[in-house]
Amino acid sequence: MIAHRLVIVCTANMIRSPFVAGMLSSRVHSSPHVRLQIESAGTAARPGASATAEVQKIARAYGLDLGDHRARRLDDGILRAGDTVLCAERVHRRTVLDLRPDLVSSVFTLREFARCAEAVCAEGAVSDWTHLVRAAGRYRLATPGREGDADDVVDPVNGPPALWRDFERQATLAVSTILGAISALSGPSSGTGSSTPLTRREYRRRLDETGDVTRSSGCRLG
Repeated sequence: MIAHRLVIVCTANMIRSPFVAGMLSSRVHSSPHVRLQIESAGTAARPGASATAEVQKIARAYGLDLGDHRARRLDDGILRAGDTVLCAERVHRRTVLDLRPDLVSSVFTLREFARCAEAVCAEGAVSDWTHLVRAAGRYRLATPGREGDADDVVDPVNGPPALWRDFERQATLAVSTILGAISALSGPSSGTGSSTPLTRREYRRRLDETGDVTRSSGCRLG
């Protein structure tokens, strides 16, 4: 099976993109029809910086260890033809396209891609990752954009606890929606993701029992 590259982008590559990349990397291997090579980078990253203590604590609640993460600065050497790029904010999408305008059809914000992928899976079966990305791109062109910053994941750095909770909720909901769309690639019986959200405790229990929450199709991680 061909491995498709998926690059997650934020600003410093210390909070949002390593968390999302870790969540996806630890779960997506379950699909027999998708093999993704998942990386992350930051548009203004300080190379070698660690993930923040705050996001490492959140990650541990979901069974992830970001202790070995080291930040990378986004440049055109990281991005390759055919990559799918999911950005924390629309401003990151513009930076990516300045570097690689050829990726215009496969660069989304994280929440935008989740929204579009969920919609196209609800409309009918998609066969593989390439099909899913292309269909999401067509759906984006055919539907009005979101107002304001509705498709962005908030940056919680130096923010109050409520902002960190917003970040966690937005990121995990988008990730679980994408995992639901990926699980739908296995066949119609996989579903597209409308079950009751899992709490952290339920998530960890499911992980202990099965090693993979995505076996329960369309689960919500938040």
